[in-house]
Amino acid sequence: MSFRFRATAVAVSAFAFALVAVPAAQANLLSILPGGCNAPVSQPFAQWGDNNEYFLVPGGLFNAGETPWASTGARVESGSLSLPAGSSTASPAVCASIYDPTVRLFITNSGASTSHLRVEALYPGLLGGVQSAQIGELSGTSAWQPSPQLGLTVTNLLATLSLQQTVIAYRFTPQGSGGHWRIDDVYVDPRMR
Repeated sequence: MSFRFRATAVAVSAFAFALVAVPAAQANLLSILPGGCNAPVSQPFAQWGDNNEYFLVPGGLFNAGETPWASTGARVESGSLSLPAGSSTASPAVCASIYDPTVRLFITNSGASTSHLRVEALYPGLLGGVQSAQIGELSGTSAWQPSPQLGLTVTNLLATLSLQQTVIAYRFTPQGSGGHWRIDDVYVDPRMR
């Protein structure tokens, strides 16, 4: 009789543990997604009148030992990413939601003034595959300057797999010949404004 009691007690304990562990596992699932969502925030653009809080995209400072970006023809140079004509780079995916669709960074273009820097957001589509949306085409000078806020629209975000949590990567591609772009300090705003 005590064997049956112990077996029942073990089964009830295992079931109770499963009920407690499942919600915890679901909550922890979000913590294994790439950066963002609960990343520390700062105000890197405050001196330019933007007091919004941002989190750093992984590898977005372009320092040695940081998370690498997927690049073609781009290279890290003096703590920033150099993007000559014909190059392209994409950030690692960051955890995002409808509340953090905005990216902002520092840019410079020491090449032809007719060159622009195309910025695209890459995100999973509702029906599978990767969707892309152009969110900006930047002009720049030889002096470092903050970019404007570049964001996805609600229409783009409604096409994602989830309104609560998704992943977004950002692709930067010089347009036109003769441009020599550099980017640095790539941040995402964790709140839709």
